[in-house]
Amino acid sequence: MYSKRPNTKGSSRLADVNVGTDKGSLRLQFSTRVSQEFYGKRQAYKGLGRSDTPENKQWADGIARRIQADIDHPDGGLFDPTLAKYLDIKPMLATVTQLPTARALPTLGELWSKYIAWKLQTQQIAESTHRTLYQTTYTTLLTPFLEQEFGEETASLIINTLNAKKTGKHLIKTLYGALSSLSLWAINNNLGINRDYFNEIKESYRLPKKSQQLQEEEDYKAYTLEERDIIINAFYESNKKHEREVANLIEFLFLTGCRHGEAFALRWKDIKFDSGWIIFGESYSYSLKKTKTTKTEVIRWFKMKGMNRLINLLKTLKEKTENDDELVFSNKGKYYDSPKIRVAWNHNNRVNEDGKAYSYPGVVSRLATQGLIHGYLKPYSTRHTFISIQANNGADLGLLADSCGNSVDTLIKHYLQPDKERVLKDI
Repeated sequence: MYSKRPNTKGSSRLADVNVGTDKGSLRLQFSTRVSQEFYGKRQAYKGLGRSDTPENKQWADGIARRIQADIDHPDGGLFDPTLAKYLDIKPMLATVTQLPTARALPTLGELWSKYIAWKLQTQQIAESTHRTLYQTTYTTLLTPFLEQEFGEETASLIINTLNAKKTGKHLIKTLYGALSSLSLWAINNNLGINRDYFNEIKESYRLPKKSQQLQEEEDYKAYTLEERDIIINAFYESNKKHEREVANLIEFLFLTGCRHGEAFALRWKDIKFDSGWIIFGESYSYSLKKTKTTKTEVIRWFKMKGMNRLINLLKTLKEKTENDDELVFSNKGKYYDSPKIRVAWNHNNRVNEDGKAYSYPGVVSRLATQGLIHGYLKPYSTRHTFISIQANNGADLGLLADSCGNSVDTLIKHYLQPDKERVLKDI
């Protein structure tokens, strides 16, 4: 069909087709006459979807030789300009290891959406985690790369971009773990990936070291008994209506240590005054706008026998209703949610009539600024505070862990704020 050009042994250059690279990826490059004859352009290229490695180069050279043989065949007409017949072949290396076909790699977006759907379907993550962390936070970080083929080059770009970020390092480290898990999942399901590109970085990525002073400050997880009562009283005595309205809820959170979503979903039928139990069986999720099972998916019985302050609080609230299906704590008949708690606890952002944005500090922010409490802790510190106060005052850790829906080890590791004034008993 065409006359052959001289070709040195071992070279990848042939008469009308050769193997080249573009940004680290292999591609076929056709001569001007083949490009014009079959593709109507001066220079035609075809990406092979494989990185430039010795094994992939050997495979690509085999494809190029097959194409050249068809171009040069004396009968003519064997060359397939669509290249389908060549890209589907599976040549064998000398080691008799079959290489994958040269189909394009899947994009990161395609794999990511399938992967996180699989994580949710197999119940490895909760629906709220799927929506807030995977679909929102992680996906936002990966957005610049979602349309790119998920290969070595894209993985390197992701790593370089994330490593350059100065903030959110804890989040980045967990994302590297998720991307490594994604790679292994894609490999196991034969989705075109043959390597875990994030195995090394997930281990080697280092979080910044903190000064001893900063570490001690961050280790401060809970308020003292005195600080707890200062905060509760400040909510009740606030001159702001939206802060007073949540005072009962704030006190309940401090007195039970329950997760906030569990308090939002609590109904009067879950309060058993006669037997002395509170039943936590549901949790309200703000992100999902619906109730779901508790975090541990276990219906938990909280023993309130002897907790007179808690019992009196609930009895006072119960006097306002006889309907056991009503929410114990409601925002005008609707569920409370975390944003409303944050507004009263931390700050309230508003845009005034003059168009300027203002931030009004909440109860706990004001107390911290005034020096009336040790410092500002997030609303979830109500749980840490309850656990710490109970444990440091001799409560049985087994009962405490069961009441809070955690193991004893988890309480000690993640929630307990040790009382630095306590000493060992002289026995």
